[in-house]
Parts: sequence; C-alpha cells; structure tokens
Amino acid sequence: MQKISILANVQIKKRIIFLEQHFEALRKLGDLHIYDRETFDDEDYIVEFLRGSDIIITAWGSPRITDKMLAACPNLVALIHAGGSVKGVVNDSFAERGIRVSSAAKELSRGVAETALGAAIAACKGMFALSQQTRDGLWRENYDIITDFYGIKIGVISAGMAGRAFIKLLQDFVVDVLVYDPTLSAEQIRELGGEKRELEELFAESDVISIHAPNIPATDNMFNAGNLHLIKDGAIIINTARANVIDEPAFVEELRKNRFTAIIDVMEHEPPAPDHPYRSLPNVILLPHIAGAANNGCSRMGTYAVQEAERLMRGERMESEIDLSKLSTLA
Repeated sequence: MQKISILANVQIKKRIIFLEQHFEALRKLGDLHIYDRETFDDEDYIVEFLRGSDIIITAWGSPRITDKMLAACPNLVALIHAGGSVKGVVNDSFAERGIRVSSAAKELSRGVAETALGAAIAACKGMFALSQQTRDGLWRENYDIITDFYGIKIGVISAGMAGRAFIKLLQDFVVDVLVYDPTLSAEQIRELGGEKRELEELFAESDVISIHAPNIPATDNMFNAGNLHLIKDGAIIINTARANVIDEPAFVEELRKNRFTAIIDVMEHEPPAPDHPYRSLPNVILLPHIAGAANNGCSRMGTYAVQEAERLMRGERMESEIDLSKLSTLA
C-alpha cells in the first residue's frame, strides 16, 4: 500500500483546507499519515515523518522539501500542493528525479477571479462611496458616479490561471475584454474571449483594469511613473495578484491626483504601516489579502488535492501537473 503523507501543520488544518472527508478519501487510496506538530522547526522529525512516502501533500505554510527529506523518500512519485505557488515547497531535485508536481492554483484562481469580478461590479456601481454617503445622510445626490457593468472595457493583465478564470466569468456580461499577455498570440487571446492589447493601449482604453500577473522579474513595477499617466480618468484598478507589479510610491503619487480608484488586496509589506497612504486616500479600497480563499473556500483546495491523488492512482496525468522547467515564469 502506498504511503501518503500530509505535511501541513495544525494551524493550516484549522483553516479547513483539509476536512475529515478528505482524509477518508485519501485513506481509500493508501496508508495516510498526517503531520502532528505545530511547527516545522525540527528537520530530522520531518525526515522521519516523510520516510518512505510515495505521495506528499503540502499546503500553505508547508516547509521546502529539502534534499535530506527527499533522500528518505526514494520511491516518491509526486508532490501535490493544496495551495497556489509551489516555488516555496519544491527544489531543483524534483525535476532531476522526475518527481511529478501539481498544485491547487487552479482552484485558488477561481476565488481570485470571483473576488476581482465582485470588486469590479461594486466599484463601477459606486457602492463603496455611495454606502458611506448614504450613511452620512445623502441619498441619490451623487447618482451620476454609477457606471453599470455594461458596454464598458475591462482590461486584464496576464491570462494565467486567475486571468483566464476572470475572462471566463466576464463572458456572461456585455463588456469588451482587453488582454495584455506577451506570451500569447492575438488568436490565442481571441479563443479565450478577449482582444490582445499592448500594455500602454490597455491602460488608455480600459474602464476597469484587473491585475493577474505573476511575481517574476518581467512584471516588476509594470505600473510605474512612466506609464501611470496613461490610465484614463475615472478608471478602476484592481490588484488581487502580486504587489511587485505596482511601484507603490509612483502609484500613490498618481492616486493623490484623484483621477482613478484602486482596489488593493496585496501589498509589498503586509500589514501596511498605520501611516501608509493607502489607508487614508479616499480613492483607495484596501483589503487584507482575502482574494483567493479565506475560510470555507479553502476546502476547495483540499478537495482538488484529493482529486489529483485519485487521478495519479488511476495512472492518469494530474490535471494541474507543473512543467518544472517553466517554474521561473509561474506565479
């Protein structure tokens, strides 16, 4: 019977990534071992816990699997990550040994896309501002700030997993979808349901810009002093992706002109300092990094990890199997 090891601490279990139903399903597949400590400070303990594993399942906060850990698992077939990026979990030896790796980024991306869509509609409708104004005693005095989610242009930065999920959701609306992704052709983007644009074009045309770019050197400071002025007045910028995409000081300077609204879910330093400008600018809606999954939605990643294990056991290719040679370009 194959050994399946879940290397996730108690805190992660409390975030309901893994439910009892997940454990029951995995026990039907093999000999299930569940990590039982709060921390990952003792590498020797982890080595013994993993020893002889055929499948390792990790989650948010799991430690990087070191060569010492891998040496204890000579028959390791796969690592399945019940989270997004696997960059903090795998090392170069995985590719060298041909160990298959999968993640639940696809499921996490659905939550990101849903949050981005909800934020876009709420911001276009002026809900954030109008709610406060209504509390202050007004009613429809500023009705003209409303833009219905119809006949407008939605810019999407990157058509990775989250970007594609967002584009798919937009197909139910009468909007034009503009996509900046230098890795895809115009035809590929059309097949997804969008129109290809260069970054500067997307900035100038879009009523809403939703950022879904990965954290890689090529995306550092994509929003910067040299191009922020191209964003049209009245636009809405949503960042549920990575903080590195935005040059924060330059972005703050542009926000102070009150030309557009920003909905920020990710920041360079979290939580931001009490005096960070984002906290006080009236045209910034600041969220505490909630886009992907926060509570009950976390279990969709546990479900997906089980499904990937089932596919693996049936001798199939895992649905979200990662080409480790392309790891540097992934989120």
